[in-house]
Amino acid sequence: MLFLTTLLISIIITIAIMPYSRELAVKLQAMDKPNHRKVHEQVMPRCGGMAMTVGAFVPIMLWAPQTPFVRGLLIGALIIVFFGVADDVKNLRPNLKLLGQAMAALVITLVGGIKISDLGGFLAPGTILPDWVAIPLTIFVIVGVTNATNLSDGLDGLAGGMALLIFLCIGYLGVLEKDWVTVVIAIAVGGSVLGFLRFNSYPAQLFMGDAGSQFLGFVAVVLLVKLSQLSAAISVFLPLIILGIPILDTLTVMIKRLAAGRSPFSADRNHFHHQLMAIGFYHTEAVLIIYFTQSLLVLFAVGYHGTNDWIVLLAYLLFACTVLGVFHIFHKSGHHINHDGFLNATKAWFDPFKDRGQIIKFSFGIVKLGVPLLLLFNAMFPTPRDTYFSILSGSFLILLLLAWLLDKKILNRVSKIALYLFTPFLIFNCDQSLYSSIGVIFITIYNFLYLLLLVSVFLTMKLTRRSNGFKSSTLDFLVIFVIILISNLPDVALKGYLLGLVAVKTVILYYSFEVLVGESRRKSINLSISAIVLILSVKGMISIF
Repeated sequence: MLFLTTLLISIIITIAIMPYSRELAVKLQAMDKPNHRKVHEQVMPRCGGMAMTVGAFVPIMLWAPQTPFVRGLLIGALIIVFFGVADDVKNLRPNLKLLGQAMAALVITLVGGIKISDLGGFLAPGTILPDWVAIPLTIFVIVGVTNATNLSDGLDGLAGGMALLIFLCIGYLGVLEKDWVTVVIAIAVGGSVLGFLRFNSYPAQLFMGDAGSQFLGFVAVVLLVKLSQLSAAISVFLPLIILGIPILDTLTVMIKRLAAGRSPFSADRNHFHHQLMAIGFYHTEAVLIIYFTQSLLVLFAVGYHGTNDWIVLLAYLLFACTVLGVFHIFHKSGHHINHDGFLNATKAWFDPFKDRGQIIKFSFGIVKLGVPLLLLFNAMFPTPRDTYFSILSGSFLILLLLAWLLDKKILNRVSKIALYLFTPFLIFNCDQSLYSSIGVIFITIYNFLYLLLLVSVFLTMKLTRRSNGFKSSTLDFLVIFVIILISNLPDVALKGYLLGLVAVKTVILYYSFEVLVGESRRKSINLSISAIVLILSVKGMISIF
């Protein structure tokens, strides 16, 4: 339950403070202005990094043990964010940015005890690098990856989406190694990224800025160095696979700049996302291609994390040669993607169904009926006998009653907040009860209902004709990937497996809520859902006694 709470707290805090972070960015003039090398056409506030930092720090400080490693990570991350915000406001010179990154790397190395002292298959077995070699090497790697993540942030949702996949992989490796500190940190940062992507998926409302991209890169490389150096079951070269896209992208553009006689830190349009758009892919298509590629790297890392170091290194070199070779072929041939073929034919095939409205009536009917029924079924199972949960439930009961008496609009908002907050706990209690007492066939049917709901949500989003309805975005790919990955992970333990299913089902219901509200002609949340929240609040109060 700790991991689920960590995830929810980081998401909720990030989303809650994002508007205030935006206001602060406007006051500080931390704005990203369009120019010849950038894709966006409007001035965007660079506020996501500040919100993500707070969203991640709160659960880490609450639940991660305050070891030297955790303290070093938090101090180093604060240094990164401080220099990142300064860069977002004043556009710091590259040497000042490097100074801040080096300071943060030095802190995590000296305070947190993180060092690259084992090079695996590169050296004789058992060879450990002396500190005078290990410490500079560690600082170089941390600074390099931090910069690489920063430089790869060029399209809406791109850096955040890749980071979410990376932290998902780190969290899973931490579970395998029973490194619960790493798991908590990965979940907290991943949750803050998920909250940020709510505002950053195409078309973006705001950017994470250098503070956000450097923060994500710094934490990711530190956790990966920790896992690969302290565990004999994880290849020391595995971070190269997991962070493969930003590393390869940065090395490629820097080599091109040096070859052209320019500074490696000068700006241009040679990054992978720029090249994909130059080939002819749309903005969202370029992001999805990079998401898909990063997903393949994550799957490889999950499946082959303990493989021989040389095999991992050769796998990365093969990946790098394939990516660079594909780009070279496109550039040499001058070929461009033709969107007038398959995509337009597919759209023409869907249009009649959209115009007739029959499929969406059926799919939305399933959503409208399935959401309250699933919630009602989940609410029938016992709630945890926990004082904090009971106090939280009782507080929302009082808020619901006051809102009912005072203002129906406030009632809608309170109900929606309670719904998002309590849904994971409802599902967890239901699943725990079912798996301990009900047959496999019934459980399979119950899980299939969530899959049916997901398909119905997808069809409703794609076929809706409402301009103000809930729209799909590149974030949908990440959700689907997480659902597929968690559903097929090795069963480390029943409780861990249940938490994976809870996360999947929670995401499905969250999407269902948004579609239900977006497609409903009424502006209020369905009354049956408010009633379920009320039932849960009353049950929570009763459990105190």
